[in-house]
Amino acid sequence: MLRDPDVKRWFDNLARGSPVSAEVALRRLSLFCEQNDVTARQLVELGKGERKTVEDLLQDHVTRMEEQGKAPGYISGVVKAVKSWLDHSGVEIKRRIKISNSSATPTIEDERVPEKDELRTLYMYGGERAKVIMALVSNAGLRLETLGNESGTDGLKMGDLPEMEIKDGRVEFNRIPTMVIVRPTLSKTRRKYFTFLTKEGCEYLKAYLEKRMAEGENLTHETPVIVAAPGYEQMGKSGRNKGSRFICTRNVSREIREAMRPRFKWRPYVLRAYFDTQMLLAESHGKLPHPYSVFFMGHKGDIEARYTTNKGRLPDNLIEDMRRSFEKCEEYLSTTPTKAVVDLEKAKIESLLAFAKLQKFPDEKVNSIREAVMKSENPTADKVIEMLSANADLSASFTIQKSTDEKPKMPQLNNNSKPYQSKIIGEKELVPYIEDGWEIVRELSNGRFLVKKPNHMEG
Repeated sequence: MLRDPDVKRWFDNLARGSPVSAEVALRRLSLFCEQNDVTARQLVELGKGERKTVEDLLQDHVTRMEEQGKAPGYISGVVKAVKSWLDHSGVEIKRRIKISNSSATPTIEDERVPEKDELRTLYMYGGERAKVIMALVSNAGLRLETLGNESGTDGLKMGDLPEMEIKDGRVEFNRIPTMVIVRPTLSKTRRKYFTFLTKEGCEYLKAYLEKRMAEGENLTHETPVIVAAPGYEQMGKSGRNKGSRFICTRNVSREIREAMRPRFKWRPYVLRAYFDTQMLLAESHGKLPHPYSVFFMGHKGDIEARYTTNKGRLPDNLIEDMRRSFEKCEEYLSTTPTKAVVDLEKAKIESLLAFAKLQKFPDEKVNSIREAVMKSENPTADKVIEMLSANADLSASFTIQKSTDEKPKMPQLNNNSKPYQSKIIGEKELVPYIEDGWEIVRELSNGRFLVKKPNHMEG
């Protein structure tokens, strides 16, 4: 079709906006013409002769695609491509051609975002390159085409990570989370922006790059972060990208699919949905402002407007505030526990053990439980609860429960067996409880207090 100079002119015009969109539109127009036994030029002549004829042809084609069970989004894309070609050639389609359930997405309606343990499993399934690809998408929110464009001629470069340095064959990060810059040529909006990569992602990237250096590769600012396997830069390439070490978007997608299959049937893009979902969750918990998450996703928003106005440079204090906010989100993005999460879990463990002592558990048993839990691979408050429950006969009044949201609920006293009752309360509840006759036993972590009250007191 591109031998026709008018089609080539139309294609080149679309490609200036998005090469990928241009190729998709060309394929859809080609298929439409083939299935209706017309050429692109004949379709234009038909529209110029009598517009109704070409409108009927397009409407009948939509009916056939719906009968074949094609997805509404696909049908809409075909109509859009044909209309774009006709409009380019001076033929305006005025009839409103409707598509049933145009907003439906049947192919992905049952798709869900991975859980943390499932994402961790994907990391274990993938090789060094696959780990880095998945981390850059799920932990930094990058689009697949940012890592390697459709033609395999550009992609993320070493210079796009300004806080990463190579010293004596080792990779070092000056700041973590580390900044990742998306150049305009790699951005869907064609505007520069940046995001950050988590500590976990930095570890995968460090291992991948150091292995490449150990194999003799010289890394420079222009070196692709994700490269084709040695020798493949000459294979399966056309004239436009022969010799390029960048991999194309299709191969980025394939790398993720190979790690997912056969256990998971998701699309590779679900990893970016994971990033978006976790950032939304962090935002709902007050970890970062909404404009920051919009900016990290590469969408247009308030911060993006300021970034453009300032010609790609935000004030240093704002960048550092964005970094601190992103760092708070690591516990949501990372599949390995962050320091903050580990410290919080340890505080919960100590609170439970302190409460056990208050309920007359023998000190040696409490110390034994502490030692066993802390030596385990994943120390959690739930393990403490299980071990205390198993030894509940040591204190007849000691009962333990878990709340429905899976957060450990502190042990409760049997009011008939002790001369007092106790509770764990927050700082805001402290004053009313003290006024009601409760006494502070000890201050716990995160602004919580253990208080007790004799059973003979009313209220």
